[in-house]
Amino acid sequence: MFPIVANLKQRFIKYLLGAALLLLIANIAIDVLKKSKPKKETNTHELSVAQIEKVFFSVLDDYGIEKNWIVKKKIEPSEEDSITAQYFVNIPADIPTIFIIKEINKIIEKEITAFVSEEKKIYGTTEIRIYTNEILKLKGTLIPNSNNVRRRNDIAFIINDAFDLSSGNFDQLLKIHHPLACMVVPDRNAASKADSIKNYSKEFVVILNNKINDSKMKLEPDYQKGMLKSSVGNIIDSFKDSKAFLVDEKSDLFNSPIYNFVRDEFKRRGVTLFPRSEFIELTNDTDSELFSKFKFYCDDTTRTRPKLFIVSYNTFQKVLPLLEQFKKKGNKIVPVSKTYLVQKSAEENIK
Repeated sequence: MFPIVANLKQRFIKYLLGAALLLLIANIAIDVLKKSKPKKETNTHELSVAQIEKVFFSVLDDYGIEKNWIVKKKIEPSEEDSITAQYFVNIPADIPTIFIIKEINKIIEKEITAFVSEEKKIYGTTEIRIYTNEILKLKGTLIPNSNNVRRRNDIAFIINDAFDLSSGNFDQLLKIHHPLACMVVPDRNAASKADSIKNYSKEFVVILNNKINDSKMKLEPDYQKGMLKSSVGNIIDSFKDSKAFLVDEKSDLFNSPIYNFVRDEFKRRGVTLFPRSEFIELTNDTDSELFSKFKFYCDDTTRTRPKLFIVSYNTFQKVLPLLEQFKKKGNKIVPVSKTYLVQKSAEENIK
């Protein structure tokens, strides 16, 4: 009988060992499957308070908000556990607060989607709170203030090769929604084309240089006074809607003995000749030099006069994307007719 019991014990032990081995193999297989199964990705990226504040101040700077218009008020830890300060911003009344809020949200959204922005109107002011993962990261109050005026520039553009463009590029130029002026050399064939651009809210200015080929508008140094008077009259009559008359100081006309007579003849007819050097030439420098030069003039608020730029169509296309950035700061793109040229011309003719 004892041998039978011993055999049963041995079988039982074998069964237990087999079961344990199967359990071990099963556990190993489960672990392998768990490790090989792709993990569900979660968005763990979270912007810090400092990063949120950096976005906030960057947007305020983009809109020309000066530092002394921002007041920082400390918060006791018991009030808001996640932040130590809130900001009160006095903004010029001409800036819709919704623009600033949308810009902040747009930038943050590029970095993280799990954030919440709350805005609340309180007697004309707007309180903005930004949370990430239900943690408050920024609290600010935007207060419209009519006493705050942004330092800005009025900017005007003259396209110096507009009438030399292909028909396709010229049509594209006319479709640009910004007010622009086209530079035109006196010529009877160009007069009708210049007049037609008024239908597209564009203006033109006349330039006196060495390229005047029209026999009835030439201003040659060897012309008699009668012929010069006739040419001046033909130019003014053909381009009576010109917003300004310029003269190239490098031209034969400007450097000839007849220039003073021609200038006085224009003045006698109520037209002031402006030297081309009075305008800012944006030439075809490298892109980095071009952008740097353009930014310098746009940011310069030491002069009260508008910035009058002479550019080629190609150069204008390069700076075109920058215009919205400068408009945010309060700069305005104005027609040449809204600059000091008209007033100065009137003052000169009174003398």
